[in-house]
Amino acid sequence: MYKFAFTYLVKQDKKTWNDFGISLKLLYQNILKKLICSYKIIIFCEGNPSKNVRSYIDYLSKELKIKILIRKISLKDYVKRKKTDKYLRDFPSNCSCINSFSLGYRDMCKFFANDVFFDEVLNNVEYFVRMDTDSFFIYTNKNFLNQLESFNSDYGYIEKTVQNEDKSVTIGFGKCIYKFCKKNTNLISNFLNHCNEATLNPKIYYTNFEIVRLEWARSNIHRKFLAHIIRSQGIYKFRWGDALIRFYSVNLLGASKESLNGCLYKHSGIYDTRNFVRVFLTKAYSKLRNRLYSNLYEKKLSFLDKLFLGI
Repeated sequence: MYKFAFTYLVKQDKKTWNDFGISLKLLYQNILKKLICSYKIIIFCEGNPSKNVRSYIDYLSKELKIKILIRKISLKDYVKRKKTDKYLRDFPSNCSCINSFSLGYRDMCKFFANDVFFDEVLNNVEYFVRMDTDSFFIYTNKNFLNQLESFNSDYGYIEKTVQNEDKSVTIGFGKCIYKFCKKNTNLISNFLNHCNEATLNPKIYYTNFEIVRLEWARSNIHRKFLAHIIRSQGIYKFRWGDALIRFYSVNLLGASKESLNGCLYKHSGIYDTRNFVRVFLTKAYSKLRNRLYSNLYEKKLSFLDKLFLGI
């Protein structure tokens, strides 16, 4: 039995595989090689890894004896989206007139919201750990690793990463979950505040890194709740994201949760959950160097970077 399955979903293009390679190296250097508990790595993908990435995977699996499973899938088929389903091909972005959310993106949302939890490769695993290909652990301290090692909740996330979601991609979600709660008052109590929040001021967990107890994810109440959401087709019609769905699944269904601190983590922006002084120095230094949202800390750290970032 493995405690953790660190799980990636890799889009089949050169940049994504390159990002994945960097993410995997940082994951090993800053977390995996320091863990005592059992774990494995699962890679869902639609094609073969690039040559460099394949070499590193072979090194981890053959030289270091880390269990790594490469699970080739067609994402569209995996989430059971049919060719006859008439969804808007490109859902307008909530932050740019140029960009849009493809059907593939919404397939990914459904994959992580529900479908992946029932894959047979997770049958001998206690906790699913999501890693996005652009999730980078720049640094972890002993506190973070100790929390991870002793983790015993239904859900885990990085401290201070709960965020507001844009209401343009939550249309109808509050009403959807309200209908479920009204029909299941014997299972869910005190739901009105959560449903109103989901409508007026929706929240999300930053799910590009998350820990989910599979026993909870596969429980009858969670399966029933997700089936209701999926039947509504809101993921495809309104671009409800897995982060939104996860936040209200965890909080409405009374899952035990724990936030982890003690890491310097990058996904788009920088998230520092160490002590106050370290957080202040990281933010101040990154702002002064104009690197708060545009940096390459995952690829290369200069002497000054290491000094001010505390690495």
